[in-house]
Amino acid sequence: MSLAGIAHTARALTYHVRRQEVTSNNLANANSDAFKADRLFARTLAGDDTPVPVQQTDLGQGTFRETGRPLDVAVAGDGFLMVRTAAGDRLTRGGSFQIDAGGRLVDGHGDPLLGTEGPIHVEGGTLEIEGDGGVLVDGALVGRLRLVEVPEPQQLRKEGLGRYATGSPVVAADEARTRVRQGAVEESNVDPLLTMVELITIQRAYSANADALKAMDAVLGSITNEVGRVQ
Repeated sequence: MSLAGIAHTARALTYHVRRQEVTSNNLANANSDAFKADRLFARTLAGDDTPVPVQQTDLGQGTFRETGRPLDVAVAGDGFLMVRTAAGDRLTRGGSFQIDAGGRLVDGHGDPLLGTEGPIHVEGGTLEIEGDGGVLVDGALVGRLRLVEVPEPQQLRKEGLGRYATGSPVVAADEARTRVRQGAVEESNVDPLLTMVELITIQRAYSANADALKAMDAVLGSITNEVGRVQ
């Protein structure tokens, strides 16, 4: 037994603690609209023989919940909508929108949903949002939602409130792959049952590594205290 074995086991414990934090956060957001689960993997990087934890966001499509509410909007496909915030333009997968005092279409936090020409004003009667993002009020086109894609999705960073920032430029979404659904919201892509099973698996793996570390520590203690003792 070497000290390297103890070091590797200690790193495994740290990995499982971090994985439990990520998985617990997924479970806590299982009922958050359009939430995307995070995954943690152990990977060996080039030039290093020790695996390191790598966190990625699972952008898989969530199921849709029909609400029938005209201001509920969801995105089907790989694209995103955009909202203008105090920190800059941010990406979102949709949600329950509202109309503010100025007649703008805004999210639940009062930030305007962006169209291809900027914020969209929807004062009037019947609001209709078409699959390609066209916004009609009483049958007249008043704007078109800005639908975008991220060529490098690994650059996305969660900022809370269902928003994402990205360090790479966005491009217009392909209409063949990205459509808008009015009167629906996207649910989280977290499966609560599978996530609970994953948490149990993590706990057992942590316990097994903790027991192994205790055993190695006991052996090392015996070597240090007993072997070589002068009788």
